[in-house]
Amino acid sequence: MEPQDTSMTNLIINYLPQSMTDKKLHQMFTQIGQIEACRVMKDVKTGYSFGFGFVNFVRPEDASRAIEVMNGLQVENKRLKVSYARPAGEDIKDTNLYVQNLPRSITERELEDLFAPYGQIVQKNILKDKYSGLPRGVAFVRYNKKEDAQKAIIQLNGVLLEGCTEHLSVKIAEEHGKQKAAYLAGLQTGLAHRGTNDTLTYLSY
Repeated sequence: MEPQDTSMTNLIINYLPQSMTDKKLHQMFTQIGQIEACRVMKDVKTGYSFGFGFVNFVRPEDASRAIEVMNGLQVENKRLKVSYARPAGEDIKDTNLYVQNLPRSITERELEDLFAPYGQIVQKNILKDKYSGLPRGVAFVRYNKKEDAQKAIIQLNGVLLEGCTEHLSVKIAEEHGKQKAAYLAGLQTGLAHRGTNDTLTYLSY
């Protein structure tokens, strides 16, 4: 069987709220058209959502309409960014940064202002204490391109921000390989009912 061409049907959904589940995501997008596979990307051990997911439609026209209708939609405290998932390639690997020693008072807007000068940000997550709800001084920032992530590392790693006693640590997040494996496994599961073992090679980085 020929591999399925998902270049015009597979969407990446960024800025998902933590409460978003596979079921909720499916319910939102199935209103547009028939869905082949749907998955919210989460840490396997902790269940923490990485804030993005994938929706693969059966028909290209439904995927196109989903971008028109759902992109920019306010869901809880997030505004969705819906776009076509990109095929795997060297320029979109190693785009997710793990940032430590941020000010404990930092907001998402301040985080974006800090990293936006180096390229297009497609996702950002400030990690918070599960009991107090306060920032832990740690965040993930995902860029559109590898070269932008490298620029941010060069310019920001080791910088001492105002109000901090420790220098900023900015490096490539090590969880991207796990995300890839989980994503591929999830979509393969979604395609099982079609009786195919084809692997989709569309990633978020």
